[in-house]
Amino acid sequence: MASGSTCSGRSRRGLISCLHSLNCRAEDAHLVADQELRQAMYRLIVGFYEEAFNRLPCETMPDLLGLLSTGGFCLGLLDPVSNIILNTLALLPQDASVAASSTSPPRPSTKSSSRPGIAAWHEVANRSYHSLLGFLMAYFGCLTKVQAVRYLYRADANLPLAVSLVQHDLYVEGEEAVLDPESDRTQAALKWAATTTGHPSPSILAQLMAVRLKPGDLDLVEKKFSADGRNPLTAEDVRAIHRTLHLMMAPMCVANISHTKNGLVVHVYQNLKASWSETPPSVVFSTTDARITSTAFCWDGNPISSAVQLGLPDKLQDCLRIADDQKHALKTPCGDGDGCDYLRSLKMYLHGMIHNLYLQALKLLPTPSGSLMRSILKAGHCYGSCDPLPNIILNSIWYDTCGSPLPVSDHSKFAQYNDVLDPRSMLRPVVRSLQGLAKLALFAYPQSSTARAMEKLCSAKCNTVHMLLSSARERSEKTNPFHEAAMAAGHPLPLELGELHQLLFLMPDERSAMLACITEAQTTGGVVPVDEISKRSEYELQRTWLRSKIEQGDLLVLKDYTDRHFWGSNYKLDIIFGVEESNQGCTPVDYDTHYHVNFMATSDPKLQRTLFFAELWCSTNPMPEFCFPLPYPYAGRCYYDALTARKIVYPDGAKYIPHDITHGGTGSVDDMLEMDLVYFSSELDVELAENLNMLPPSSGYDSDEYE
Repeated sequence: MASGSTCSGRSRRGLISCLHSLNCRAEDAHLVADQELRQAMYRLIVGFYEEAFNRLPCETMPDLLGLLSTGGFCLGLLDPVSNIILNTLALLPQDASVAASSTSPPRPSTKSSSRPGIAAWHEVANRSYHSLLGFLMAYFGCLTKVQAVRYLYRADANLPLAVSLVQHDLYVEGEEAVLDPESDRTQAALKWAATTTGHPSPSILAQLMAVRLKPGDLDLVEKKFSADGRNPLTAEDVRAIHRTLHLMMAPMCVANISHTKNGLVVHVYQNLKASWSETPPSVVFSTTDARITSTAFCWDGNPISSAVQLGLPDKLQDCLRIADDQKHALKTPCGDGDGCDYLRSLKMYLHGMIHNLYLQALKLLPTPSGSLMRSILKAGHCYGSCDPLPNIILNSIWYDTCGSPLPVSDHSKFAQYNDVLDPRSMLRPVVRSLQGLAKLALFAYPQSSTARAMEKLCSAKCNTVHMLLSSARERSEKTNPFHEAAMAAGHPLPLELGELHQLLFLMPDERSAMLACITEAQTTGGVVPVDEISKRSEYELQRTWLRSKIEQGDLLVLKDYTDRHFWGSNYKLDIIFGVEESNQGCTPVDYDTHYHVNFMATSDPKLQRTLFFAELWCSTNPMPEFCFPLPYPYAGRCYYDALTARKIVYPDGAKYIPHDITHGGTGSVDDMLEMDLVYFSSELDVELAENLNMLPPSSGYDSDEYE
């Protein structure tokens, strides 16, 4: 059964997160509380090390004990004991197993006098425990530490099972629910978890979990590590597994591709039993450029994790069934308050989902003018009578052309102000969109709690159309739910927007005709034909500097990327869509400032844009600057809290995890933001003008600064 499915009769999700929480469970519930879970997990993991020691031939290969107690983490994508053993063997030097006797007898069943006690596993068990927590928190981003403990406890420290339990509660299904050991997201979380807990070689651990085995080698691992094959390993077994791991973890061959004046020259270096052989170069076609790139080819086969995780779906259903049998221990209602971790995770996950929708909308739109970008940020909410993505586009265009058109004087001033430098300006429509969506979900299911409404939105991927069609058609003809949603979301024209979507909702044919151009752009890879359907000085200075770093001057990161990927598209910068600034240094005198930037680029204005990530520096010392495209759509780690949030899209890399969550969270969207001042219109933004006049001198908004 897939991870997103449920057993018959199961009424709700999030049980594992709530059952151990004192804020959600009944006071007399006989369940392990949060403060007791850590000790229970520690005892469980120590038992895994006892089992791993019993199975390893430490008497005939003494080096194994030292590696087991320092780098044999139970972090990995197999079961905990298999992870411990394989992580230990992967740290053996390449020739270490050769010294072991191939005819060593199995260890006697009696305890040896040199057998380590439980205390010997204390440090490595503690590191393993924290590495498992670190992986879950890095992989998802929307879990607290106590939640990660709860899921791992229910999964008996089986990391893939814990991931499946979290995905079940967040309604992650299909391809998105696959824990791909080779994905950047998984590799980044593994390296981060191993690095922060002191593993001696995090890169080897991550590489081991992504290794692919040939059929015969996979059969060997399955035989030795499956539930039916938990017998002690001999030195010969260790030697065979160790040899297989080192062979499959090494690249099969490396190809250097040179783009010379005489043509494209390919040099292939093949790995043959630790020796390298070079193939003759071959010219493919002529060119005048001189560039070089390289790539590594790895062995094909099946992931090593597939050998021992065949029963994962059944284990998932067993965990869910046990939790469902205990749901009577919850308070009634559960999940409607700031103290519910599950509700907080649902909101974070939905915020990330909605942010992704805005990126998709920008991908489909032609280069927006400043006035259209203003409309996206002020009124382009994703709730309405259509799917969430078309709602963003329709609401933005409607507000720009019909809802609140700018005066001609402001229209010309805003023409070039389409770069969004303050990522909180993008966070505001994300937060307000969820407020509107939640109102629609509660309208469709009036007996639901807030948490159940969030679950409905997760399950429907923020699409409320079918909710309203299936359960509230008659009610929506008497009450305008879109007006109520717009009011809840603080839309600048809630009554007018509500009337627009009420008409579209009751006229499906007209709605489909209006959406035809959006559907065509999605299917053909084109852009939506829009015609058919202030802090300005500082803003302009920063905007010009960022654009010069990306596509102008001597050091342009986008041109450098295009040159290095000469076989691909010739990208041009289109729009910047979120900038995070970070200072590094002890004092304002010696710190360097670096910027993480999301921007859209395209090789053809008639084609959909590509999302890029860039790292730029403002430093007296030369620092590496770069950019590269991000996978799309992106379903990675998310974090949207009241005080802090992850407001731009980062690549999956362990080095970004400490810096991707920054100040300015969901609680700051009602504050005055940079783009409010950039798009300020004295004729339209009366309330903002009044607020500006009321600001005290100490507020930091100096009138001269925005002239």
